[in-house]
Amino acid sequence: MSILRCGAVFAAVMLMVSLSGCILIRTTEHRISVNADGSGEAVLRLIDLRSDEMTDSLVQRDFRIMISSYEKEGAEQFTKQGRTITSKKLFTVADTLNAEIAYTFTQLAALEGMHITDTEIYVVVPATRRVVRTNGQMKPWSDNAVRIVWKRDARRLLYQITENTMPPSTSLARFYRALE
Repeated sequence: MSILRCGAVFAAVMLMVSLSGCILIRTTEHRISVNADGSGEAVLRLIDLRSDEMTDSLVQRDFRIMISSYEKEGAEQFTKQGRTITSKKLFTVADTLNAEIAYTFTQLAALEGMHITDTEIYVVVPATRRVVRTNGQMKPWSDNAVRIVWKRDARRLLYQITENTMPPSTSLARFYRALE
């Protein structure tokens, strides 16, 4: 959910990358509001978008592919999964490019990686990632992963996760600034 590589399943990939480009995301933040009927709204923040390419021409190609995908394919992919994008924006903070995608959902199960049981809601964070903050409880899971757990009737879910390590990569902020 943080490093998004070519071929990843996570829905934000469809917003940010096609098969020919590889975009990395250092940190993701999820802010989810759940209604009593299981529908709700969420904001997904993708913090520090980067390319794993090292030459300017290849980084620029990844950026162009990301922008094209962000503008065209993302809403379709979200809709197929029971979510509707209500707003999205790209912006820079210092030398990082970030994205924010707000959306609604008809059922909590439509959220990628969300697990729902009779008593709890949880997401699994693999050992390659670290929980920065959450309003849920962190519990150990298999293979050194952790689960972030909320009570089944929780109405606000918040979690931010980041990569433990990042491969060599290039920030996309300067390419975005060149468009402004």
